[in-house]
Amino acid sequence: MLELQKIKALISLLDDPDPQIWETAMNELSNAPYQLSDTLNQLLSEGLESVEQQERLEACIEEIRFQHIGQQIVDWKNKGGQNLLEAIALICQLKYPAVTETDLQERLEALRLDAWLEFHYDLTSFEKVKILNYILFQLHGFRGDEDNFLHHDNSFINKVLDNKKGNPISLSIIYILVAQRLNVPVYGINLPRHFIMAYVEDEETDTIENFNDKQEISEDASGEIKFYINAYNGGGVFNHSQLRGIIKEMSLEEKPEYMTPCSNSDIVLRVLMNLYNSYLSQEKSEAERFNKIIKKFSV
Repeated sequence: MLELQKIKALISLLDDPDPQIWETAMNELSNAPYQLSDTLNQLLSEGLESVEQQERLEACIEEIRFQHIGQQIVDWKNKGGQNLLEAIALICQLKYPAVTETDLQERLEALRLDAWLEFHYDLTSFEKVKILNYILFQLHGFRGDEDNFLHHDNSFINKVLDNKKGNPISLSIIYILVAQRLNVPVYGINLPRHFIMAYVEDEETDTIENFNDKQEISEDASGEIKFYINAYNGGGVFNHSQLRGIIKEMSLEEKPEYMTPCSNSDIVLRVLMNLYNSYLSQEKSEAERFNKIIKKFSV
């Protein structure tokens, strides 16, 4: 592990006029163990000698964070990828380190409680979705961000919860996490260019004994798809025939995976891809960092 004296020496080289010298120093700092992040942040907060040192050390700290959290996201998948919120919280931490899974859980719980107060035992599947739509899109005002669709904050759930606007997959993730905590069997559909959801009825979610349970439904949808839901347009509902028409209008080949529930890992990969494309469109260095995570995640 790098000693403090060597760390300070490397930082002093970050504004060297010779690119080969400061790039070498950056590379060594960027590959420091994650445990040194606090030390680097402390030195950063104390102030450095130049703007170049400041900016380049910030980039090193961000690189260390991406490497560490990126590996955690890959490990999550390799362990089965069961808890979607865990991976979504990790993605948030790539850009917003202070975000925790507990923070997100509490905010989703508030949404769940608002919906739960409107639920009763004899609701039909459509009535349950109608209540969820009212709570999320009318009472709380979540909506699609049509003005700045590609902005990276539309893919970070903490910012979507703050701003009440997002892209199709981020709005769907919030919808899914709230619905499943109410034992409502809503799952993601990995439709290209426009992520949607499906209401999948099965025996496990059709018993009133489970009505008040949280996170009791299966991670894998195994029942009949009753209808599809589009979170981006306020929870619009449509059937299988209409989805086939949408796929045709999008000039896509009709594939089973465009009409059947996807895995949590598929959802996480889609979010990572959205973030990569967002930063790439802005020509920002984060694009390459996300690309590295995607490559490891896709193996």
